[in-house]
Amino acid sequence: MRKKALIIKGFNQQNILKIPNNFLRASYKCSATTQRMYFYSIFKYLTAPQNPNFVSFSFSDFFTDLNLKDGQKTRTLIKESANEILDMKIVLEDNEKRYEVTNVFQSAKCVFTETTFSFKFTEDMKEFLDELKEIGFSLFEINDLGKLKSFYALRYYLVAISYKGFKGKNGNEKNAWFFEYTVEELRKLFDIQDGEYAQIGPFKNIVIELPLKELNEKNLGIQIICTPVKKGRKITGFHFDCIEASAAPKLEASSTPALEQDSAKAKTNAETQIDALTIISKNPIRYAELLKEEQDKSGSIGFSPELNALLRLKEELGM
Repeated sequence: MRKKALIIKGFNQQNILKIPNNFLRASYKCSATTQRMYFYSIFKYLTAPQNPNFVSFSFSDFFTDLNLKDGQKTRTLIKESANEILDMKIVLEDNEKRYEVTNVFQSAKCVFTETTFSFKFTEDMKEFLDELKEIGFSLFEINDLGKLKSFYALRYYLVAISYKGFKGKNGNEKNAWFFEYTVEELRKLFDIQDGEYAQIGPFKNIVIELPLKELNEKNLGIQIICTPVKKGRKITGFHFDCIEASAAPKLEASSTPALEQDSAKAKTNAETQIDALTIISKNPIRYAELLKEEQDKSGSIGFSPELNALLRLKEELGM
C-alpha cells in the first residue's frame, strides 16, 4: 500500500518524525542506542517512497541525522544493539485499554564492512505502522534522540511529547501540560522487573531524578518538574508538570515596600531569574517539595512561593 508523503507545516520534513502517541507510551526496555535505532528505523520506514517491511540506511545517515559522533565506543554500542534489537518487544495500548505484545524486528543486520544497517519489521509491526493514519500523533525532531544518553531520559522526553496535545487544555496553562503515573505504572512503562529498585529511594533516584536532571539540562524545548503523589506518608506515584522552556515564567518577587527597600534581595532575585531553570533541573523533585511547602505557608510576606523554593533549593545545592 502506497502511503502519502507527510507534509508538516513549520517543520523541516527531512528531520521530523511523526509518531503515534501509543508508540511513545508503549512499555519496553532496551539500551539508549537500541532505542535510537528503533525510532530511526521507523523514521526511515515512514519517509520511504514505498513502505516495504524492510529498511536499510548508512552509518553516515544515522550519525548525521541524530547528531552523533562516529568512533570506536559508538560502534561497540551499535554491535551490542544489533543483537539486542532482535529481542525487543513492545506492549501497545489502544484507546480501549487493550494491550498487544509484539516483536518489533524479524531480522537485523549491522554490516561494518559496508557501513550499513538493515532491518526487517515483523508482519505485526508492519501492520501497526500501516495503520498510523488512525492514531493520534506527536512530532519531534529526529536529532533530539541523539541528545539524551540514558534510556530513562529518552523515555521521559518521548512520553512527555506524547501528552503535549493537552497543552493549554483541561485547565493547563497556555504553554504547559502534565502527565501522571503510579509507581506500578512506571515500573510497567519501563519494564522494570520485580525486585529491581524495590525500595522507593533508589527508584526515585535512578528512575526519576537522574533522568529528569539530564533531560532538563538539554536544550530540548521542555522542562519537566516532578512532584511525588502520596497516600499518607507513602509515595504512590509521580505527577509530571511539563512547560515549554522558552515560555518558562519569570520567578519574580512580590511587590511590597519592605522588599523594594531590600536591595540585596532584589539583586538575588534578578540573578535567580537568569538561571532558574538550571537550578530546578539539578533536582526537580526537591524543588517540587519545597514549592509545596512554600505554597502551604499562610500569610507569608516577601518573595513568591516559586522564588522562595528556588532560593532554598539553591542553598541546599550549595550553588
